[in-house]
Amino acid sequence: MAFLHQLVLASILFLSMPQQKGVVLVLSGGGARGFAHIGALMALEEEGVPILGIASASMGSLVGGLYCAGYSPAFIDSVARSTDWSWLFSSQPDHRFTMLPLRLSQSYDILSLDLRGFSPLLPRSAVSTQRVRSLLMSLTAVVQVRLGFSFDSLPIPLRMVAFDLVTGEEVVHSEGELAACQLSSMAVPSVFPAVRMDDMLLVDGGVGDNLPVDVARGTWHRPVLAIDIASEPPDIPEHPTMLQVGTLTYSALSGRVNSLYEAEPDWYFCPDLQGAKAYEFTTEMADSLIEMGYLQTLDYLNAHEEIPRGIVQERPQPDTLLTIANLRLDGLQDVSERVVLGRLILDRGDTVTPADLRTAAEVLYASGLFESVDYRLIPTGRPGEADLLYTFSEREPSSVGIGLTYTDQTGLDSRATYRNLDFLGTGCHFIFNTGGGERYVFGEMRLLDLASGTRRWFADYAVSAWQMKARFYDRLRCSVDKVATMFEAALSRGFSTGWSGLCEIGLSGTIHRYGSSEPEGYAAFYVSHLNETMEDPVDPTSGIRIASRVFWAPFGNHRLGGLTMDFEGAFPFLRRGTMQLTSWGQLLSGDTWEWQENRLTASRSLPGMPWNSLPARQRIAGSARFRRELNGPFFLSLEAGAAWDWQTPIDIADGDLTWGAGLSAGMSTPMGPASLSWGWSDEWHGRWTVSVGSPLTFGPGR
Repeated sequence: MAFLHQLVLASILFLSMPQQKGVVLVLSGGGARGFAHIGALMALEEEGVPILGIASASMGSLVGGLYCAGYSPAFIDSVARSTDWSWLFSSQPDHRFTMLPLRLSQSYDILSLDLRGFSPLLPRSAVSTQRVRSLLMSLTAVVQVRLGFSFDSLPIPLRMVAFDLVTGEEVVHSEGELAACQLSSMAVPSVFPAVRMDDMLLVDGGVGDNLPVDVARGTWHRPVLAIDIASEPPDIPEHPTMLQVGTLTYSALSGRVNSLYEAEPDWYFCPDLQGAKAYEFTTEMADSLIEMGYLQTLDYLNAHEEIPRGIVQERPQPDTLLTIANLRLDGLQDVSERVVLGRLILDRGDTVTPADLRTAAEVLYASGLFESVDYRLIPTGRPGEADLLYTFSEREPSSVGIGLTYTDQTGLDSRATYRNLDFLGTGCHFIFNTGGGERYVFGEMRLLDLASGTRRWFADYAVSAWQMKARFYDRLRCSVDKVATMFEAALSRGFSTGWSGLCEIGLSGTIHRYGSSEPEGYAAFYVSHLNETMEDPVDPTSGIRIASRVFWAPFGNHRLGGLTMDFEGAFPFLRRGTMQLTSWGQLLSGDTWEWQENRLTASRSLPGMPWNSLPARQRIAGSARFRRELNGPFFLSLEAGAAWDWQTPIDIADGDLTWGAGLSAGMSTPMGPASLSWGWSDEWHGRWTVSVGSPLTFGPGR
């Protein structure tokens, strides 16, 4: 009786207490349309509407989770507007954190498949969540280290819904890692990978309950304001992608299941988002939807003055600085721990920001050895400290790629590349590349050791061979068909300055047979240097490439030395235009063979002149090309170039000038640029050329 009496008194006391004014907010899912939730939060704060709790699904969980963690609408707005969303959802490693030797070893494949043994593997989903998870974890984990893992301990209480594929039932998250729960709540089936939690396999909460008013009412007995940004019927794209099909499938199926959880809010607001698509994740769309959400929410609040207003306390931004107490690694099976330790950029005792955490994970992901690199912050019990735990999901190390290139000068170049990213568990990259064209065949084996010491040192071992039957020209325009065969082996040791540069010293041996002559060969020492910042080697719009190579062959009857130079720069020029400046050259001294003379190639040519023409011992050449983007994938380009050739290094004034200019039109294709060009030169006059695909990666065209 005493207990019952106390319970009655407590209930009377609770009911007699003044209730805090405000609303519980329900944020629906809707893909990219969820950007409007950011504008809505701005308007609610501006109008002084206290938010006492948030229940959310899908994209509403991404926005609502950050807001409940203490981040202001202005901060979330800045994240949405400054994020490159195509990069965020991409699975390609960031080239800024990929060692240059590894980036240069990539082949230009039009089709690439991972292998398990000899069986190809299909992708787990259309979109990778590696960077989305890293972004959310970096922002929310630092908050939970200080406040705890119950969502009621956040500055604003939170509930998020997901859907369990195992039981077929709704799951309501009220505690746990906020980032992982956000990810499960927005894991659109077939678009994002499902999230495993204990015995559950979770996907987007919108599958079952896209507007979780029932969750809000069952958790908090307060007035409910529901913002629904997903009720507009989806438009059908003319040529749907995998991402669009997955989004439309999700919308169609979720509509049937959602009726099981329907509940009426006190206020229902459905902004007019003017046909915005759920799959249009772009900065421009974020700008537009945030603005629409803000303005329309203001209008709705002005039309509904009964919505509670009060004093919204200004909340300080979360303290995001944290000190790492210990580093731990989990999930490594085939990949050596030594390989991972060589790529860590954080250490015990470091004070880190969310950006530092994201960068460190991106560096590990850029190794190419992992399908995902997840991290957690585990409280140590000491203020401002946490253990950093990395959890790795290793990718299948083997892959095969197919590449195609066509030019009317060299014919069809087809190639197949087998690649193993963790050869025999050593962290070395093994590459076997073979293929050929109309009149040639080539093969290459390469072992790239990126784990031999610190993360900046590398070793490169390569064996290659090619044979071709081609037409060779002299400076008098006379031609002869010859069969040329070459075998080459090289080993080198180098130092990479990261994504943009390397220095290398090595030893190479070459055997060459040119026409009907006897095989000729030499061994040489070489030193090379390269700086490259091209963001797209196939079709660059910005960046530079500066390369130089000095070699010396002191053995045998043919003692020789040489220097090769290469420069390429690309930068935006005029409206929708790109200017590319190129320069290359060679200096040879000593007793050289005829086949060592510099010739025009498919990758270094002058307009209006055939490849394999203009043999020269000494050369300085350059060209300029202006490319103008047209509507869609089409472009036009103008190019002009010239070469100065002479015989001995010191007689540079006694040489010949050759020049050419040309015009080309083309379009971008999945294989690479396709173009039809016409060039005119002082030696050869008019000449048409056709090309499709990326630059040749091997063989005589190089």
